[in-house]
Amino acid sequence: MVLFSFRMFWVWIACSVGLAATAVAQQDTALHRLRTVEVFGKPAEVYAAGSRVSSVDSSYLSTYASGSLADALQARTPIYFKSYGVSGLSSVAFRGTNASQTAVLWNGLNIAPATLGQSDFSTLPLSGIGEVAVQHGSAGALYGSGAIGGAVLLQSPVSTGEGVGLEVQQEAGSFGRYFGSGRVRFGSEKLQVGASAYVRVAENDFPYRDVSRFGTPKVKQEHAGQQLHGFTQDLVYKLSPRTQVGLHGWYTYADRELQPAMGSAYNEAKQQDENLRLLAELKHSSDWGQTDIKAAYFKDYLHYTDLATNSIADVQTYQLQAGQTYTRGTSWSLRGGFNLQHFVAENDGYAGQQAENRGAAFALFRYNPVAPLALSLNVRQAFVENHSPLPTPALGFDWKFYNRNRHQLSLKGNASGSYRVPTLNDRFWIGAGNPDLKPEQGWSYEGGLRHLLVLGNTLLLETEATAYRMLIDDWIQWTPDHTGNWRPANLQKVRSQGIEFSSQATATAGAVRLTGAASYTYTSSEQVAIYEGAGDKGKQLMYVPLHKAVFATTAAYRGWSVLGNLNYTGLRYTSNSGTSSLDAFLLLQLALSRKLQLRQNTLLLTLRADNVTNAAYQTMAYRAMPPRGYTFSLRFIIP
Repeated sequence: MVLFSFRMFWVWIACSVGLAATAVAQQDTALHRLRTVEVFGKPAEVYAAGSRVSSVDSSYLSTYASGSLADALQARTPIYFKSYGVSGLSSVAFRGTNASQTAVLWNGLNIAPATLGQSDFSTLPLSGIGEVAVQHGSAGALYGSGAIGGAVLLQSPVSTGEGVGLEVQQEAGSFGRYFGSGRVRFGSEKLQVGASAYVRVAENDFPYRDVSRFGTPKVKQEHAGQQLHGFTQDLVYKLSPRTQVGLHGWYTYADRELQPAMGSAYNEAKQQDENLRLLAELKHSSDWGQTDIKAAYFKDYLHYTDLATNSIADVQTYQLQAGQTYTRGTSWSLRGGFNLQHFVAENDGYAGQQAENRGAAFALFRYNPVAPLALSLNVRQAFVENHSPLPTPALGFDWKFYNRNRHQLSLKGNASGSYRVPTLNDRFWIGAGNPDLKPEQGWSYEGGLRHLLVLGNTLLLETEATAYRMLIDDWIQWTPDHTGNWRPANLQKVRSQGIEFSSQATATAGAVRLTGAASYTYTSSEQVAIYEGAGDKGKQLMYVPLHKAVFATTAAYRGWSVLGNLNYTGLRYTSNSGTSSLDAFLLLQLALSRKLQLRQNTLLLTLRADNVTNAAYQTMAYRAMPPRGYTFSLRFIIP
């Protein structure tokens, strides 16, 4: 067991920043030639050989910029979200896991508050985010606690070029929905600055069928309004050709009525969420590779009220992460470093303020012994007060065994460990918390085949199939004890296994450009061992669909573009016993855009239709979702 004190945490920060500054000062005055740094690929893929890493395409992010991260990932990835209506919390189920078993990282740092251990994706806006990527499967060695089912990787926008740029968007839609955003940037040889702001208001007064009442009468949704706003700020300054510093800020605020379930009495439930994320980073290149140091401060505030409750949770997180990367041409790359976290939480459910310190050391190794073969070997050891998990390793390979006649075939595989530290709520909630909980520990194995076809500049087709199997032991679940009180316990072992298939194509014929993507997932997730109580062994876990499929396409011609997105979600059980369920549903989205050039500027007009077929569906039992709706957007861009 390793214990950290708050004073020791800041001593580490001071020493690390001081050493880095000294090294930078010394190396900047030395006259020597820098070694050329080779790039293996996207940062998320460098040390993830054998794993599947996918990105949400920029055209979709641009068209649906007014939505939340939950909207984008639900529509374009195999991740399933259960939403407590249009204004409630949106939680994730990735590869058969639960919401706290998917890590969310912003610029490489985990943003989940220590109280809940999960992110509410409905309060994470697409506006102000530069790139969204998904790491499929266990990634504990790379990203730490919570990356059991996968990880969602968010990056700040990267500004390039010189001069001033401006982008303004206004949007109005059905059910009292309004959205406005603006982004300004300035670039010079040494300085890149960007800032954005957004506001979204929605009445959400749509009609729906109340399935809880006899005859399923048509009623109007009430008490589901929301107001959200926020801003981002990004600054990168080059101190020298080898050294740069960055400052990033992200603030979001949500004030919403929590949509009542069908058939329930309105209890005036409301929630305010306020999130502030500040990050400073230093990057320096030398003969010893690249040094990265990040220091961050996060503040997450939640205020929930109803007729009987007034609850406040306030969490402050301090993080320091330092890493050193050494790259040898295209042969190998080694990265090592540490991460420190200090949490201070105030919650009405705790007996006073709770604080916790966590640390982790990691080593990541990428090796290409020959051009067609890539190997990765990673390991992370976490240190948590009274809850230190076992070391978390990962081993993967990617072998391009066939490459000729415009075809490329790759075989991949990965075996990795993962873990999740119990949350502060799990351990310190008055009358329920269990300080003796063990960390969840998982093992994941996957293998797959990738095919790439390139026909000059006219066709690019990439197809990938993956099979996986995952075991998660000491799964933490809140259940009633012998007195009827709900308490968390390490109840069970869960096995999740399935297949994932995806295909992407880009074709060009004259002035016409076509892109398409299709994906299908089969997910079986069930309990295989019960440690306490009777349990529901051998049954599909609740809110995990066996089948999910997505088909998306875009056609562009001379300033016109049409985007379509078809999303199928299969039957989901609403209890672990499998006695009740939600029907499968199919959602269709369509968007028509027209791009107009006004000298050097661009005006983009978009008409969008959501739920075109007017499907009646639920992602959470008895929470109504909107019928067909329309949105008109106007976007003006000054380069």
